Amino acid sequence: MTTRPDPKPRLVFFQWDHRPNGAASGFLALHMQHHVRCLAHSFNVTVIAEDCDYAEVCDRVRPDLALFEAGYRTHGSRRIRITGTGAHPDVPKVALHNGDPWCDRRAGLLSDMEHWGIETVFAIGTATPAYMPTLAERTFVWPNFIDPEVFRDYGQQKVVPVMLTGQAYGLYPWRQAVHETLAAHYPSLVTPPFRYEDGGARRMLAGESYARALNASWLSPACGTMGHELVRKHLEIPGSACLLVAERTPVLEAAGFRDGENCILADASDVLDRVDAMFRDEDRMRAVIAAGHDLVHARHTLAHRTQIREWFELNRRLRPGDCIVQPGPFEPLRIAAEGTRHGHLPATGLDRVALREGARKRARGEPGEARAAYQTALGYVGYLPEAQYGLALCDLETGRAGAAVNRLARMIATTLADYGATRPDPAEWALYLAALVADGRTDHALSLRDRYPDADHVELRHVRALLSGLARGAPAASGPAPRGGTSVHDVPVRSAEAYRAWFDDILLRCGQPPFGTVAPRAGLRDRALRLVDRALAAVGAGALRPAVPAAPGMGYARHLRDTLGRRLLPPAGRRRARQLAAAVTWPMTSRIARR
Repeated sequence: MTTRPDPKPRLVFFQWDHRPNGAASGFLALHMQHHVRCLAHSFNVTVIAEDCDYAEVCDRVRPDLALFEAGYRTHGSRRIRITGTGAHPDVPKVALHNGDPWCDRRAGLLSDMEHWGIETVFAIGTATPAYMPTLAERTFVWPNFIDPEVFRDYGQQKVVPVMLTGQAYGLYPWRQAVHETLAAHYPSLVTPPFRYEDGGARRMLAGESYARALNASWLSPACGTMGHELVRKHLEIPGSACLLVAERTPVLEAAGFRDGENCILADASDVLDRVDAMFRDEDRMRAVIAAGHDLVHARHTLAHRTQIREWFELNRRLRPGDCIVQPGPFEPLRIAAEGTRHGHLPATGLDRVALREGARKRARGEPGEARAAYQTALGYVGYLPEAQYGLALCDLETGRAGAAVNRLARMIATTLADYGATRPDPAEWALYLAALVADGRTDHALSLRDRYPDADHVELRHVRALLSGLARGAPAASGPAPRGGTSVHDVPVRSAEAYRAWFDDILLRCGQPPFGTVAPRAGLRDRALRLVDRALAAVGAGALRPAVPAAPGMGYARHLRDTLGRRLLPPAGRRRARQLAAAVTWPMTSRIARR
């Protein structure tokens, strides 16, 4: 008996190595396995989760489509290294942004896409297009889903009135309020709020045990974060025949959830009354639970997430003047006339509200009030890149250039060193160069002007033109300001003349002389670090060269020390070195603290 070949297209999935999560947050590794299972419904999938050469993989697998995971916020997982991605241009390539819409690894995603030659990205976050407007028209949504074999009705007796799960800090303001109210009035099964990277996360309920606990509970709340996202809990709870209680948001309505029909949509002020009413009418409660279960199993299982296969099929049929659009996050993709826009959801997140307020205050010349708005956004996500970028602008506008340099350097180091990107976010890099000049470090700005020649952005063109004019002793070039380069930050386009006026004003506010009137000079330590960096490059010791440039605020010496330690010392030696460093620095820091 002969077996028929798999008729599905072949997909090669370059996935991060998520195995390290098995020692802590095993449920994260389970999520990654679900991605593969979902793809396997539409494709014959080959997973590559180790360093590789793209050409060799394509020669061996002969894929019809290549999918690259990117933008993940490590939590122990390892970003694999892929070389030779320019080979096999006949194989279409798409990226998968496996991360939160607000994540500080989005700049790494953009760098990866440019480095790999990828134009199209699928995102698991339904809010991602709104959070990255410069990429929105090249973004498709591949929303969260459930595995119906795990999250289902096990027929268990309902013995738990309320099940409370998940973290309850600034990212989850609705959950913070609702959990406190429900826990104070109903017997509740409360799970510990482990963080993803916490070693104790291995003790949390996951998979079937979690689904059975939900199935034995009458209701459970799920919070879509301050970003009003569709999270897995929104589907896992009703999928396990447990009543979903949630905040009313556009994405839940788009997913088919209707208040009082298949869920409860409430806020902290009325959630107790709504829950009380349900418990007084058990027949109605069971009917709403059943309707929620049916909705999820009819529309939101891994078998229903066919968007990547749809894109693959439509892309083969495209003709000149066509494009592929997604009318909504849960609707099928279709071909439309070029220029037709996606039906992405609006940006309703609380952090977006705060960011818009900060931008308005800055535009009115009120940097103090703008700073307060950006700090509000950071209260939701402490590393939020857009808020940090806004604060850097406030720093410059209030004469604190050194603070802006350090703030931007930390953001750039996160992208280059922590994530491993080949270049920083171009808007952040442009503002960093400007901040260096405003801090009296024009020499550094000049030395870094062409550090990332492939990075492109309108703001970066402007500051490079100014620096080039200084280097040549010639005026900066001016002209129209075309939009170029993709950034996490949606920076308004301005002409070279408008940029120069802003730049001169910043120099004045930061106490610097007019641009180009003082010869650049570098301090001894700065010159020494740059000499070390050039020497490492010259002798072919690129593996020892830190990912960050030898520039102010980047922590170059620290990164060099860590790299040398990893390369030259065994684990026991590294531990001993850290102990010695602590022993040496502790008395010094103690004396400083006592002063």
